[in-house]
Amino acid sequence: SRGLAGGARVESEAKFRVDCRVLGELASRLGAGEAVVEEDVYYRHPCRDFAATDEALRLRRAGGTVRLTYKGPRLSRGPVKSRVEVEVQVEGDVEALLERLGFTPAARVVKRRRHAHYRGHLVTLDEVEGLGCFVEVEGPDPLSAAGELGLPLEAVVEKTYLEMVLERREEGRG
Repeated sequence: SRGLAGGARVESEAKFRVDCRVLGELASRLGAGEAVVEEDVYYRHPCRDFAATDEALRLRRAGGTVRLTYKGPRLSRGPVKSRVEVEVQVEGDVEALLERLGFTPAARVVKRRRHAHYRGHLVTLDEVEGLGCFVEVEGPDPLSAAGELGLPLEAVVEKTYLEMVLERREEGRG
């Protein structure tokens, strides 16, 4: 990811659906940190359709920390997803603040997540409630790093966890 003015950054990542056994193997190989449970609540905007504008507002709780993140529209499509992201750490009753401003919860994503580093890339090992297991590779050349790690290009998932959760809900499975 690279920094922009105003605390924003561009995030470039590729996500791969994997057999859950792969997470343990990669965690051992890469010396991944301890697993942390992250709970993400995504919000609907009161005046515009984030799905139509390809934006997201997420409130994440993990390990006693609360972060509010705006994700801008994707700057690229395909196996590597790039988008502007602005994230701030917050305290207090953020949910009440958002709801008073007209934002309403749209979906919840819970994952058990471990982080590791590989050749200048952040590798995230995720077990996502109701969706399965994934590996995200973020950095300057996520596809090359993923290939070196043994993640096949055909396993790339272009959808976000939010999109997958909402699809699952529409299909009546979540």
